[in-house]
Amino acid sequence: MKRLLSLALAATLLTAAHPALAQTAEAPYQLAFFQAKPKASVQMDYSHFTLKNGLQVYLSHNPLEPRFYAQVVVNAGGKQDPADATGIAHYLEHMLFKGTSKLGTLDYAKEKALQDKIVALYDEHFNTTDEARRTELSKEINKLSIEASQYAVPGELDGLYSRLGAQGLNAYTSNEETVYLLSLPKNRLEQWAMIESERFREPVFRLFQSELETVYEEKNRSMDNKESILWEAVEAQLYKKHPYGTQTILGSVEHLKNPSLTKMYDFYRRYYVPNNMAIVISGDIDIAETRKIIEKHFSDWQPGPEPVFEAPAEPPIQGVERVQVQYPGEEKVTLAFRTAPYSHADRDALTMIDMLLDSGKAGMLKLNLLQPQKLRAAGSYPMIQNDYGAQYLYAIPKEGQTLAEAEALLLEQLAQIKAGNFDESMMQAVALDFEISRKRALESNQARASVLANAFLRGESVEDQLAQSARLRALKKADVVKVAQKYFGSNYVAGHRVDAAYEFPEISKPALESVPLNPNQRSPFAEKIEQHPAPELQPQWLEPAQQMQVRSFAPGVLLHHAQNPVNDLFNFTLSYDYGDKHHKHFCTVMSELNNAGTGDMTAADVANAFFKLGVSAQFSCGDYGFSLSLSGADPQFEEALALGERVLWQARLDPERFAAKIQNILTGRKDEKKDLQTLRQALRNWVRYDDESGFIDRPSAEELQQVSVDAYPEMTKALQKQNFKFYYVGKMPLKRVENLLRKYHQPRQISLPLLNPRKAPPLELVERHKDKVRIYFLHHNSAQSNIDLVLPGAQVNPKDHLLTSYYNQYMDGGMGAIMFQEVRESRALAYSTWAYAFNGSRLGDQNQLLAYIGTQADKTAEALKLLIELIRTPPESANHFERAYKALDNQYRTGRIPFREVFDTVEGWAELGFDSDPRPAEFARLSEVELKDLMAYIQQTIGDKPLTLTVVGDRDKVNLPALKQLGTVIEVQPEQIFHD
Repeated sequence: MKRLLSLALAATLLTAAHPALAQTAEAPYQLAFFQAKPKASVQMDYSHFTLKNGLQVYLSHNPLEPRFYAQVVVNAGGKQDPADATGIAHYLEHMLFKGTSKLGTLDYAKEKALQDKIVALYDEHFNTTDEARRTELSKEINKLSIEASQYAVPGELDGLYSRLGAQGLNAYTSNEETVYLLSLPKNRLEQWAMIESERFREPVFRLFQSELETVYEEKNRSMDNKESILWEAVEAQLYKKHPYGTQTILGSVEHLKNPSLTKMYDFYRRYYVPNNMAIVISGDIDIAETRKIIEKHFSDWQPGPEPVFEAPAEPPIQGVERVQVQYPGEEKVTLAFRTAPYSHADRDALTMIDMLLDSGKAGMLKLNLLQPQKLRAAGSYPMIQNDYGAQYLYAIPKEGQTLAEAEALLLEQLAQIKAGNFDESMMQAVALDFEISRKRALESNQARASVLANAFLRGESVEDQLAQSARLRALKKADVVKVAQKYFGSNYVAGHRVDAAYEFPEISKPALESVPLNPNQRSPFAEKIEQHPAPELQPQWLEPAQQMQVRSFAPGVLLHHAQNPVNDLFNFTLSYDYGDKHHKHFCTVMSELNNAGTGDMTAADVANAFFKLGVSAQFSCGDYGFSLSLSGADPQFEEALALGERVLWQARLDPERFAAKIQNILTGRKDEKKDLQTLRQALRNWVRYDDESGFIDRPSAEELQQVSVDAYPEMTKALQKQNFKFYYVGKMPLKRVENLLRKYHQPRQISLPLLNPRKAPPLELVERHKDKVRIYFLHHNSAQSNIDLVLPGAQVNPKDHLLTSYYNQYMDGGMGAIMFQEVRESRALAYSTWAYAFNGSRLGDQNQLLAYIGTQADKTAEALKLLIELIRTPPESANHFERAYKALDNQYRTGRIPFREVFDTVEGWAELGFDSDPRPAEFARLSEVELKDLMAYIQQTIGDKPLTLTVVGDRDKVNLPALKQLGTVIEVQPEQIFHD
């Protein structure tokens, strides 16, 4: 599935407008829950019950790995923010990682006296408009925060969870809800309940000032995101009364500068009550025992008044309401049609319309606009929320094409649906695609939890959630046409993003001292949790002979087979070690197979055929590899294989479409030099690989324009001579798969001997300089500076992998690790920061250390100086080391190789010289490593070696003289890092 399903199932939508249940006194629409109750075609075991205090609980048993995934769901989000204090829900989400009166504190009585003063000062700050007084108050708050920090244990929640083996500790805030999530080993269920029941009982908003600066940085990131800028403008026009459009989840710049802790506590007391919350758990759990644990630890939460949200009534959209924003780079049009809220009876028909437009595989936008290259890009997605819904269509125009022309092309596709000009069989294909995508998603605990959470947030039963594909299958064409005519008329919002300079709102760096942190202590509460008895889990290693079979298909040709123990969905890949480096322009031509016909079938016929089978088909190509991948349900494997092989060897390629594609590639290259993230990636790759960077080592415009689809026969002829492999995961037995491959693989008569093409050379990084520190600076008008550090290492040595794992956990293993603590929590220099040592993936490859800080432009020098210090001489902390050890110990004990990843994992081990699972040997050595060994490893691999840093930022805001105090600064121009 595409965006629609990701909205329903994804577990970590950080700021997406995620629909949720709201109580409305006067609903904008007449609500009508679905009358039909088709049986769910996708099944999932679950249990649902409600505690006496109103807390709803959803549980699902999934034994694929010895872990569970948990969500604490709050039915309140950005739309509940006070109009004069936007961003409160999101701020609160951040603060609920800071602890309580028991967690995260060494002496709460002394800390509280200071916290109360801080709250009072923030209230005064909120109520005054005198900027000079606000500055004084900020300094007073800073002073008190430093004093209060002596009683705080920073990052204790994350550190505690890390020592228990947690993964993915996070949270997100959307318009409708706030969700707190993580995964833990199954033996830690009661400790999780002890922590979470305390976490939401009496939160303390300690270390708020530094977290405030962190949220500023998150806001800066959004202002550097061209998609967010257009999105917010469209939403403001679409919803002139409702918070969906009148405010943003992150909040306004003015409100971020002037927060109120009292309003935040008010929000917490109003919405964080058990009768407005749910607990969702999926994993290897005993349902009855889990229920007892939840009743034991969460029943004493006290309910509150039922929160009520009054949804403002939006006036109808009058005609075409236009909005325009400016941002350098590619132009874009987004159309927004107001539709219906989640609980409306039209929702399924609206879902069908979206999928007919853009299934991600064979929708009308792809077949009518993208395959013939009438647009550079186009798509659609719904945002069906509790109070209102909307359907969005977007397009990126071609060179010389106006936004108005792109808009007209999108409207033409809607007109086709309103006129009923579509094949009704495509509706059944949509339902099948939806069903298969959901079935595949439900292999994961995250997806299962999201289905259960959505049931709570939408006020639906779980059965209704699971029955959507059946309801889609029951829709008639007349139903869809009627709904399309109802909502997709001449009243809509059109947002245009034009290629022009963008003016960033000013957020200046405050003159505040960093807050000293001492993470080496623990609260009595944390010690109690860690001492709670839990049975020890034993590791389970991969035995390839038991989980996969490898059979000779022909001399030198192997068939890899693995069973799917969960459902009837297969994955199949035909793989060649052959690509662009073996045959010039190979990928430019062979990637066209994704838009090819075959025999008497047009490209649209092929796409529709795969879609009706419920099969995803993808041809992929790279420097040293080419593959055909198929995925779907086993009953359709034979037909999909036959069609995939026909397209591969007997494709019909359209010369006109191909020429238009080349032109669109060249247009995209012009926009690369204006895009912040592309500039950052290109600069970093240039520093690492020089002229072998993928942005330089690529065909020139002149070379591309000389390429023709006439080269296809020559390329397939070369491919037929190469060695290859088959990979299959599914329910069918090996012999059946082998027989089908012998029947359909073309050419059936394999010419021997097959060639083994040269493999990719070992990965090597460029040694650019001998300076102690060299900084490559590239100017770009942006709110943030993006700082990357690159350090080439030695050739990969598998014996060092364990120390590398220790380093990555120590430096970057979550909110309690060195980078997060020092950069974000102590100094508030970034929202996003990391440091990670990457081992080479094959013997002979070079290791590399990469690190990153995204910081406000006027903090660049300070952030860069700190990054250098942390990489060269990180703090030596026994607490951080213990945390890393326990996190790794739990990873080994609970890590399982997913059945769909067995082939890649085993081949990855082989590339490093292992003929069996290397983890048992690493696990045996785990407890032998000491802190001194890690420090010695850091000194050996980093020490005083030359450091290379890249900075992409605004020259007018970055203090370049200060950067020159840190190392040699060389300014780079975009022309140096791109080859047109």
